[in-house]
Amino acid sequence: MKSGFSLLPTLRAASPRHDLLAALSLAAIAIPEQLATARLAGLPATQGLIVFAVASVMMLLVSRSATLSVGADSTIAPLIGTTLAAGAAVQGDAALLAGMVGALLLAVYAMRLEWIANLLSKAVVGGMLAGIAVHILIGRLPIAFGLDLPPANPPDTLALLLRHAGEARLSPFLMASGIAAVCIAGSQIRKHFPAPLLALATAVAVAAVFDPGASIFPRTEALSGNAGLAWPSPDPANMAALLPVALSIAFLCLAQTAVVLRSGRHDSAETRRNAFGAVGIANVAVACIGGFGVNSSPPRTQLLRDSEAHSQLAGFGAALIGVLLVLFGAGLIRALPSAALAGVLIYIAYHLFTNAALEELIRRSPREGLLALATAALIIVMPLGIGLPVAILLSLLHASLPLFHAEVVELRNVPGTTIWWHQPASEHAKAGSSEPLVLGLTSPINFANAAGIVGRIRGTVAACPAPPTLLVLECAGVLAVDLSGADLLMELIRDLRARSIPVAIARLESDEAQQDMVRNGLLDCLGRKNLFLSVSEAVSAHAAR
Repeated sequence: MKSGFSLLPTLRAASPRHDLLAALSLAAIAIPEQLATARLAGLPATQGLIVFAVASVMMLLVSRSATLSVGADSTIAPLIGTTLAAGAAVQGDAALLAGMVGALLLAVYAMRLEWIANLLSKAVVGGMLAGIAVHILIGRLPIAFGLDLPPANPPDTLALLLRHAGEARLSPFLMASGIAAVCIAGSQIRKHFPAPLLALATAVAVAAVFDPGASIFPRTEALSGNAGLAWPSPDPANMAALLPVALSIAFLCLAQTAVVLRSGRHDSAETRRNAFGAVGIANVAVACIGGFGVNSSPPRTQLLRDSEAHSQLAGFGAALIGVLLVLFGAGLIRALPSAALAGVLIYIAYHLFTNAALEELIRRSPREGLLALATAALIIVMPLGIGLPVAILLSLLHASLPLFHAEVVELRNVPGTTIWWHQPASEHAKAGSSEPLVLGLTSPINFANAAGIVGRIRGTVAACPAPPTLLVLECAGVLAVDLSGADLLMELIRDLRARSIPVAIARLESDEAQQDMVRNGLLDCLGRKNLFLSVSEAVSAHAAR
């Protein structure tokens, strides 16, 4: 399959009946979600439906996936909201962020960097989802209690809630908690039951009958002429200030889109590249109309799969229903109690937290479970604009740890075979006479771990009862050798040869490592005659000399 863009690529497989039913199912779930997510981003609720429509049109035009749903997303919306709430934020920053994210994703597409999505480990992604869920939950509590408090990170929000506890009102809290409970119960009864839509409709009716003056249940702010859309201002200084946030959002888009594709068993280099490019185009498009950033959605995409959508017409149809609501149902949106949307967001936070699967991570791997908890704590305690970049750096550090790990294992011959294997020393007591010493290296040799590796080799040689007749370095796990590693290995080889201990290398299987040895002079120092395909070949060749 080609990974480039073509016009309307999924229409050939369109099925009007299946796509229409899928569109209706998607609209019932997506409309309340998009309204609530826009509020989470600190923008008018209606803008959520508008960016969903624009993104759906772009996906219809260029996406090769029939079911990938893109729109306002609760994973990235809190980061957008905290950025817009910052003191230095200016009008149009939401659109500027969307444009920058789109440009970054298109750069990934153009440079074929699909593998970047794999740099976020499962543990760190789980911790990020849990941390964002806590941000959403605690951030909605002031609205649920009918309080008008400035947005802040969770610890500061809790402190403000305690300070203003005497001003809290029970009625909005009951509505928000009731909406959240109905949504959660509905999802438990039937996976795609439109509980959020029914709950919001009920909330509008209750508010209209019992509180027409909005004194009990404050309403969502009035619909402005452009739904809060604001053109981006590409000021270089402002773009530089927003770059860390844009990188964080782009990483989240990459990771979440990869997860969506993987869950549908349609994850290949070609489909992933097209999906990243399509999400990038969608972000650029919403930026051009002054909207906020969009992302792929795992639950909406899964709903389209379960509904047997055949093309992107299903997503387009759901978006069209949302646009009709904006055009002809603006009064209904204005009549929405803020507490009702807060309830939907509490449900979304619950959904994110369950998807984080922290309990499963801790059970399956306590070390990675602790990493997930540490990531969540970083995001909860720190401002989101700082916590997320730090969490991403933590994931990159976790991914690079094997590069810094120095392990040297002693290998012994399995009697009656040509196999050399690592076995406990107690099973094979070292003889007092000289014999070959075979050491296995299990990682790349670089500036960070070379000193440790060479130090362990020297220590093992020194611990031998008698000087070994030959040192064989089994290098099947060596994928690369940098200059620092080569210099230390060459020094080791010269020192051992001065003590009449020859050195051989066996099973250097990596092409890159072999090329490194040629370039950095290690092969010349070793001598080509001392490079062997197997340990047994190295031992036999030395014995025959």
